[in-house]
Amino acid sequence: MSTLTLARIYEKQGHLADALQIYREHLRKNPEDRELRAAVLRLKRINTKALKYFMEMHSEAQFLKFEKWLAKSWN
Repeated sequence: MSTLTLARIYEKQGHLADALQIYREHLRKNPEDRELRAAVLRLKRINTKALKYFMEMHSEAQFLKFEKWLAKSWN
């Protein structure tokens, strides 16, 4: 079993799929935990939007906008 500490480390390092998997495991066991629910929603949102932005980038300006968005999403 993976710990929430590991999930937070994965998230900070950008390993979002791994972090999301751990958060989901813990949420299944603790469905009322608001912090876990928020973490799952945050990472699902980042994964979906990040992929969309990444696929649509065609210029350096778009890349910089994407980079700023990621920084804001993780803080």
